Amino acid sequence: MDMVWNIFFMFGGVAAMMFGMKIMGAALEQVASGGMKKLLGKVTSNRFAGVGVGIAVTSIIQSSTATTVMLVGFVNIGLMTLVQATNVIMGANIGTTVTAHIVSLSGVGEIDIGAIAAMVGCVGVLMSMLIKNEKAINIGNILGGLGLLFVGLEFISTYAKEIMFIGGDKTQPQAWVQLIFQGDHNPLLLILIGIVLTALVHSSSTITSLMVVLASIGVLPFGNALFLALGSNIGTCVTSILSSAGTHVNAKRTAIVHLLFNTFGCLLFIVPLWILKGEVTAFFSSMSNDVGQQIAIFHTLFNILTTIILLPLAQYVVKLACVIIPEKQDVEDDKYKFAYIDTRMLETPPIAASNTKKEIIRMSEFARENINLSVEMLLNEKVDHSEKIKDNEDIINHLNKNIVGFLTKLMGKDLKEQDDKKIGSYYHVVSDIERVGDYAENIMEYAAKLRAEEMTISEEAKAELKTVTDKINKLYETVFCAFDDRNLSALPEVEEIEESIDQLSLELEHRHIERLKKGACTAQTGSVFLQTISNLERVGDHITNVAFSLKQYTR
Repeated sequence: MDMVWNIFFMFGGVAAMMFGMKIMGAALEQVASGGMKKLLGKVTSNRFAGVGVGIAVTSIIQSSTATTVMLVGFVNIGLMTLVQATNVIMGANIGTTVTAHIVSLSGVGEIDIGAIAAMVGCVGVLMSMLIKNEKAINIGNILGGLGLLFVGLEFISTYAKEIMFIGGDKTQPQAWVQLIFQGDHNPLLLILIGIVLTALVHSSSTITSLMVVLASIGVLPFGNALFLALGSNIGTCVTSILSSAGTHVNAKRTAIVHLLFNTFGCLLFIVPLWILKGEVTAFFSSMSNDVGQQIAIFHTLFNILTTIILLPLAQYVVKLACVIIPEKQDVEDDKYKFAYIDTRMLETPPIAASNTKKEIIRMSEFARENINLSVEMLLNEKVDHSEKIKDNEDIINHLNKNIVGFLTKLMGKDLKEQDDKKIGSYYHVVSDIERVGDYAENIMEYAAKLRAEEMTISEEAKAELKTVTDKINKLYETVFCAFDDRNLSALPEVEEIEESIDQLSLELEHRHIERLKKGACTAQTGSVFLQTISNLERVGDHITNVAFSLKQYTR
C-alpha cells in the first residue's frame, strides 16, 4: 500500500502546484488589471510592440493558452486584427516560459528557496485573511499561490523519488523509469507524448514545470526533455482551437495561427536538435549544473529564436491560415452578436468588465433610435418605421438576455471590489435600457392605432411632442457620455434636464386638457397624446437611473 499512498501524495502535489499557479496568476492579473488594459490597448500594427505585449500579458496571467483564448475572443468581436493577434501570440509563447524559471529556482544553490517560498506563502495567506484591504488581499494571494506552487513541487519531488527509485539512497531508477524516461527514444515519439500530455492538462507551463522537477531529481535526462518541450508547445494550442468553435472566421484563423506558429517552430528545430543532441546538451550544461534550470533556459531560448525567425514571415503564416480556414458567409445575422464582449474574455475579468460597458452603450443606441423612430411616426403620418422598430426591439431583447447571462458568469469570477460593484450596477442599467425599448414600442402602437382610425394629432401637439423628444435626446447624450467616462460631475446637469422634462410633461398635460375643453382635438387623439407624454417622461426616469448608477462604484 505504500506505493499507492506515495502515488496519491505525488498527484496531490501536482494539484497543489497547478492550483498555486492559478491563484498566483489570478491575483497578479487583479493587481495589474489597469496595466493589462493599457497594454492591450497599445497593440498596433507594430510587430515588436505586439510581441512585447504578448510577453508582458502572458507573464502576468501565467498562461499562453489563456492569452490565446482571449485573443480569439478579441478577434471574434473585431477589437483586434488577425495580424495583430499573430504578433501577440508569438510574444505569449515567450512569456509562458516564466513559470518554468520560477520552478527551477527550487533546485539552485545551497539555500532552500522552496522552503523560503513556502514560508512566504504562509505570510501571504495570513495577509489575505487578516488585512481587509483589496490590494493587501491580492498581494497575499500572489504570495500564497507562490508558496502553494513550491509546496506542490516539494511533494512531487519527494514522492516521485519514492515511486521511481530503488533503495534508500534514491540513486538507482526503477526499470520502468529507465524504459519510459531514460531510454534512447525516437524524438517524434517524445514530441507526440508532449503534445498529448499538454493537451490533457491544457497547460504547457504545468508540463514544463513537471519536466523541470523530474529532471532535477535525475529521472528525466535533458536530451529527452528537449523533444517533450517541443511537443508541449504544440499541445498547448488544443485549448485555443476548441475555444474557437462557433466563432467568426478570423477567430478560427487566430487559433490556427497559434497552431501553425508552434508547429513550424517544432519543425525548424527537430532535425538540428536530433542530430546535434550531444552538442546541445553540452552547451546548456555549460550554462548551469542543474538540469531543471537547463530545461527552463532551453524552453525560453527556443521560443525566442522561433519568434525571431518567424516574425518577419508572420503575414505568410496569416495567409496560410486564411487558406486553411476559407471565408464563408456566417449563418447568424451579425446584428444579434456581441460587438465588444465574448465569453473568452471571462479569462481576464477586468477587461471583460470594461468591454461590457461598451456593449451596454451599444444596446442603448438601439433603444434611443426606437424612441426617435416611434415619435416620428406620430409626427409624420407618411412614414412607417414599424418594421425597423420591431427589428431593433428584437436586438434589444436579445442583448438584454445575453448581457445579463454574461454578467452572471462574470460575477462568478474573482473581481476587484470596484469591478464587483460595477457589474452589480450593470444589471439595473441593462434593465432600464430594456424598459426604454418597451416604451418606444408603446408609442409605435399609439401611432398605428391613430392610422388605423385615420386620425392625426394637431400641429400644436406635434410641436410639443418634438420639444419633449429633443429634451430626451439631450438627456440621453448627457447620461451616456457620463456613463462612458464615469463622470460624476455630470449628475447635476442630468438631474436638471430630467426635472425640466417632468415639469414640461405636467405643463403639456394641462395645455392638452385645455385643448380638449375647447374641442380643438378629439378624445381619442387626446388620449394618445397624454399616453405618449407619460411614456416619454418615464423614459427620462429610466435614462436618469443609468447616470445615477455611477454612484454605486465611482469614487
